[in-house]
Amino acid sequence: MKIKMTHTHYTQRFSIKKHLLLSIAFLLCWSCREGNPSSSSGEPHAFVQAEWDGVKRGDVYYEIFVRSFADTDGDGIGDLRGVTEKLDYLHELGISGVWLMPIHPSPSYHGYDVENYKAINPDYGSMSDFDALMTKANRLGIKVVLDLVINHTSKTHPWFTQACSHADSPYRSFYLFAPANAVQAEIAAGHVPSIVRYNANEWHNVESGTTDYRYYGMFTSWMPDVNPESTAIMDSIYEAAKWWLDKGVAGFRLDAAKHIYQEERSPQNIDFWRAFHNKLKTFKPDVYLIGEVLDGNVDNVAYFYQGFPALFNFPNWYNLEWALNNRTGRYYPRDVDDCMKAFAAYNPDYLNVPKLSNHDEDRTMSQLGDDVAKAKVAAAVLLTMPGQPYMYYGEEIGMRGVRTGGDENVREPFLWSAGHDAYRTTWRTPQYSTDASVLSLARQQADEHSLYAAYAGFIRLRNTYPALAEGNLTYPDPADMLPELMVYIRQKGEQRIMVLHNLGTVARTYRLPEAVKHPVASLNKAALWQDGKTFVAQLPPLSSLVLEY
Repeated sequence: MKIKMTHTHYTQRFSIKKHLLLSIAFLLCWSCREGNPSSSSGEPHAFVQAEWDGVKRGDVYYEIFVRSFADTDGDGIGDLRGVTEKLDYLHELGISGVWLMPIHPSPSYHGYDVENYKAINPDYGSMSDFDALMTKANRLGIKVVLDLVINHTSKTHPWFTQACSHADSPYRSFYLFAPANAVQAEIAAGHVPSIVRYNANEWHNVESGTTDYRYYGMFTSWMPDVNPESTAIMDSIYEAAKWWLDKGVAGFRLDAAKHIYQEERSPQNIDFWRAFHNKLKTFKPDVYLIGEVLDGNVDNVAYFYQGFPALFNFPNWYNLEWALNNRTGRYYPRDVDDCMKAFAAYNPDYLNVPKLSNHDEDRTMSQLGDDVAKAKVAAAVLLTMPGQPYMYYGEEIGMRGVRTGGDENVREPFLWSAGHDAYRTTWRTPQYSTDASVLSLARQQADEHSLYAAYAGFIRLRNTYPALAEGNLTYPDPADMLPELMVYIRQKGEQRIMVLHNLGTVARTYRLPEAVKHPVASLNKAALWQDGKTFVAQLPPLSSLVLEY
């Protein structure tokens, strides 16, 4: 692929938007040489960055909790119209797709206990609001992925209330019931589909109707598990999935994917998801499915690739968090490579989906000790490694939060601007992401050194260079590296990009094994120096440098 190269100090052609001048200033500063390490000889090498052709080849997705994202009607609750109005922001950022956490009617604030799979939560708007969102997303080339929660429903779902009403209800087979005085015996006899062992905390009293029975709900009494062997409920779920696919969604994020059958590594779990995928392909041949297998064990995640085309890569984030907090980067490229090899062993067509934190985890900034420099390097690693990277809303501005005290703490309102913020939601008073602790998006857009600027720059870089978006991964032997250095090469065709990070507390140099065309971008004053035929990367603490061979 031929890429037009330009010097760092170029004027990028943009459409006229409110942040035009700030964006240009950011792009110029983000990729320019800053500083002159006194220990270096020779000359600093000029930065050269390709001009982005507008193709979102980086395949970066953005997770949105609608309730906290953007409020347009003043009721304090985020809504679909808010997402629609902020799609321009995401488009300018270079986002390829959005994942909407549950938007269906639900008795809970989070929506993971669904009451109606074919309706919109009235707090979020109407079906016409959703259709308008889809229209704009399609126009901007942004795919929409919905959270589809089929491991369980809400106990207020009509299916469940009718199933509880009497033992011969047509909905009885939708869920898992057993006589209250014989639950263990029924499980032992194999009479409870998908359940192989008894755990008292997972069986709950039926509150009305057949009160002499108990029902199974692994997570909570509010979330009765469905019966995966019931053709009737699966037909209803398939109908709902088709409903949304017909509306144009790209596909679904599938919650609690390893809990369909109680035994996580049961072949029945794999068979279930394989059948689910095959069925949805009859509705939409290129349907996108990504599973949540919340597990730090690489092989446990890899195991589920037999049933899924894509899975979130939780182990890579746990390894990266450790690397950043322990100032040890040399092993991380090997960790990533080991993950991908494990995935490929189960599914050669796997799609690796790296991420930092999400709605079920302490926020990235909080896990990194509220250190903005660490968060910038985390973003740089995420956006230069293989796969389809996902960002959680607010990561780009350094929102904070820990789950102690409730998951709401990691799902707080997005900070659009300081002072009067017309879009900020107020459904919850934030404890962690406040104006005192997090700079708003508007303020960070005005600062070329902000965390937002780092995210925007690396997303643009990923969208620009095919090697970063789709290239393979190689790396030096970790035994030959200083502990704090992380070095790897991404290559597609003849295009080769080297990425270097210094996770340490002191400046380091790295002598390049061969000639370099030019440096492309840097964080925290990292630079390339050349003395004759010798090329040396100068890496201050918590810095990153991107080079093209």
